[in-house]
Amino acid sequence: MDGQVFGPFTGHQLRDFVREGRLAADTEVVRLGSEVWVKAADDGALKGLFAPRAAPSSPPPPSGPINAAPGSTVVQVTNQISEPRPSSVVILDPGAAGAKSAGVALLLSIVIVGAGQLYNGQIGKGIFMFFACILLWFVFLGWIINIWSWIDAYQTAKAMNERYLRNLAAAAAGGYR
Repeated sequence: MDGQVFGPFTGHQLRDFVREGRLAADTEVVRLGSEVWVKAADDGALKGLFAPRAAPSSPPPPSGPINAAPGSTVVQVTNQISEPRPSSVVILDPGAAGAKSAGVALLLSIVIVGAGQLYNGQIGKGIFMFFACILLWFVFLGWIINIWSWIDAYQTAKAMNERYLRNLAAAAAGGYR
């Protein structure tokens, strides 16, 4: 709208925008990390959202005479097979992604409180945990931060690695240029 930039958006959000009429085939879009703007219908991952849909056809007439006892209910079953949906849909996960080892993050956090967070790229969180742990040890509650650091480092590294692997799979499927 008038040169404004919005986003980033996930694939689900973009699909909903198309349904709502907020995203048209001629809307200019750019992939995260790219500088090339293209029409949404020309984007490899989005073009399936703008594919023409076949209009539903009327059910076929009965194929032969219907025989039923008086008072019976006749039910006609019609199966309609629609065209398959596109098999490749790219969904971008928001958040940091990287080839991180959850085990290394946990081990670093066990050795030095907050080191696992530093490994995950969460500098502020790592420094906070380190100093909070030191301060709380004076009242014998530092173990709370210590255990929190272990759990957080492990879960964060695992989530970052999963996002990284999903992005690699999307790139292999042609989702990224």
